[in-house]
Amino acid sequence: MGTSTKCISISILLVVVAVISITLIVKSLKKLSSDEVGIKYNTIQKTLDGEPKLEGLYTGPPGYEFIIFPNTFTTMAFHNLACLNSDGVDIRLHVQYQYKAHTSSMKKIILEFKTFTIYKDVLSDIGEAALHEACSHFNTTQFQTERGAFQEFLRKTLHDRYSILHCSVTDLQVNNIARPAAYEAAIRSKERAREDIKVAKSEEPRRLTEADTEILQAETQGKIIMNKAESDARIRHNKATAEAEAIRAEFQKEGEAYAFLLNSNGLGLTQEGFISYLGSRVIAAAKQPVYISLGTPAKTSYVANP
Repeated sequence: MGTSTKCISISILLVVVAVISITLIVKSLKKLSSDEVGIKYNTIQKTLDGEPKLEGLYTGPPGYEFIIFPNTFTTMAFHNLACLNSDGVDIRLHVQYQYKAHTSSMKKIILEFKTFTIYKDVLSDIGEAALHEACSHFNTTQFQTERGAFQEFLRKTLHDRYSILHCSVTDLQVNNIARPAAYEAAIRSKERAREDIKVAKSEEPRRLTEADTEILQAETQGKIIMNKAESDARIRHNKATAEAEAIRAEFQKEGEAYAFLLNSNGLGLTQEGFISYLGSRVIAAAKQPVYISLGTPAKTSYVANP
């Protein structure tokens, strides 16, 4: 009976030892994937291994763990980040880039930042500060005309700052540079005005030609009108001169006839007779009937010539 009990106790002890051993073995096995790099950390003794480990299955003392960092480049993105340029204008940036901690400096990074999460937050703050610095070195016009220079300046600034933290930067992309809406509207208005000026300059020769043509036509029309006026004036002058000459000749003939009537060598009419003659002519020349009342005709005496 005693022997049987002793055998059972030994068996139980062996099972417990086996279970503990298996548990310790399991806990001492850690695996890193292909996109991870880590350093062993003994949670009991609080010690940190100095050699980074890459992909694989690793054993270690019970209670150890890996402090893991990405072994590939990770994206850092800033969307709609507000910054002030050298003109004091609010600029909105959309920027992203890839970063990766130096594997050879993994222990230094862990000693300073403990975990990748803290390290990533610090890199984000450093990156934002670099963006603000780069933004402050360019004015509003340069963001439009020197975008490549801005991207290169930002890349260098990020490289210099991240190098201090044992980190590499690559594949920087400035996806968008947004300026204030009012400024964009002013720029569009300026561009439209510039295009209008170009169009006006291109149309200037044609419009000058049209204006010269209109001036020439007006001058030609003016000459035509002036020539016609001068011709009409000459015609009217000649007509008036001819009419005046005719009237003058008619009055001259009338005068000669009247002189003949009054001349003693002619009819020798008296003044009363001449007036009667004129009255008869006036009545005869009238186109409408003339009604007059006359007194008794003067008595006419005839005297024979001796």
